[in-house]
Parts: sequence; structure tokens; C-alpha cells
Amino acid sequence: MSGLYVKHVAVAALCSLLASVSLGSPVVGPEPIRCAPCTPDRLSQCPVVAPGCEELLREPGCGCCLACALKSGELCGIYTSPCGSGFKCTPRPGDPRPLHSLTRGQAVCTTIYLTKTPYDPRASADAQESMKAKLNSIRRKLVEQGPCHVDLQRALETIAISQQKLGDKMNRFYLPNCDKQGLFKTKQCESSLDGQRGRCWCVSSGNGKKILGSSDVPEDEECP
Repeated sequence: MSGLYVKHVAVAALCSLLASVSLGSPVVGPEPIRCAPCTPDRLSQCPVVAPGCEELLREPGCGCCLACALKSGELCGIYTSPCGSGFKCTPRPGDPRPLHSLTRGQAVCTTIYLTKTPYDPRASADAQESMKAKLNSIRRKLVEQGPCHVDLQRALETIAISQQKLGDKMNRFYLPNCDKQGLFKTKQCESSLDGQRGRCWCVSSGNGKKILGSSDVPEDEECP
């Protein structure tokens, strides 16, 4: 199924959020990165939905096609059809690798439980201050940690500038994929908003330089 790219959109939204709080960055704008429009050509390429589908939902992220919603207990992920109304895709309790489960379609559609709590202005203000503190902490870590995080900070600013100039024409961008030590993960991939998977390649973990002959690595393969 084409166009299921929640991961890329989530990263794009994160980069807009982080860039907006970066200190000393006058070029950063508040607009999030927008998805490519659903043109008649893109809609004509949508797969036919199987008959008997109980609920049709638009593909998540930047997808344009309709997909048959998954039911409670069915396996799901960021590249699968969306969970139906009243459900969300979550890793199993105690899953040691929740992100891996989401990217591999091994999470599960579970019921969303909603609880109503009275509005408390003081709690709201405290929550806003807490969020500001967390964002500032993230910004400091991006700057203070390894070379990959430094490149990530630069990429956020570059994307913000490009978004202001290109608008809807900006369909692809690259965000460095960093590990916990601030080094580059050996596999790097381009993010896409046009319904197509971005290119992947292998790099040196120390400096992020592309390894010769490693262009266009399949998404399901790992780099050495």
C-alpha cells in the first residue's frame, strides 16, 4: 500500500517544533512542513479497497488513498493501514523495542480510553512551563552532544528556511539519524512527503560521510 509515511511526517513536525525554540535562529518560522497535494494523478494510483470493508479511512501522514481500517487486536504499524475509530496503534505492554515494533508492523490496535478532568488553569500553566523546559533540554542536548546532533540542529534550520521559500514544492528532505551517543547511525535515509520512499545509504558513524558504493540501500537492509 502506497503513501503510509507517518514516521516521516512525525519527524517533520518534530523538526518544526524544535526549530521554533532554537536560540539565536532568526530565520526559523512557525509553519510546519506541508504534505504534497493529492493530485488527480496520485489519486488514480490508489489501490482498490477489498469489498466488505467496514470502515474506510484516509491513509495516515501524507497518504492520499483510502484504506480499510484495522480492527481491535490486529497488528499495525507506521506503514500499515490505520486503526479504526476508537483505536490507536501501540506497542504491546513491556515491549523492549517499541519503535522497532511500530516500524515493522508488530504493534497492536488497542482501545482509546478517554477520561474527562476539570480544567485547572494552574495545572495548564505548569504543563506549559514543563513543556518549555523539556524543549530547552532537547535543544541543549542537540547542541552539546556528538557530531550527529550538531548536524541535526543545522538540518532543522535549513529545513525551516527551505519550507519558507519552497512551500508545497518541498517534498523531500534529510534529517541525520543519530544514536544515543550523538554519533551517526550507519544507515541514513531521506524523508519524503510525496508518497514515495526516500533513498537510503550507509555512512561512517564518526563523521556521517557516505561510504562509497552504498547508494540506494533497500529500506529493509542494514548497513555493516
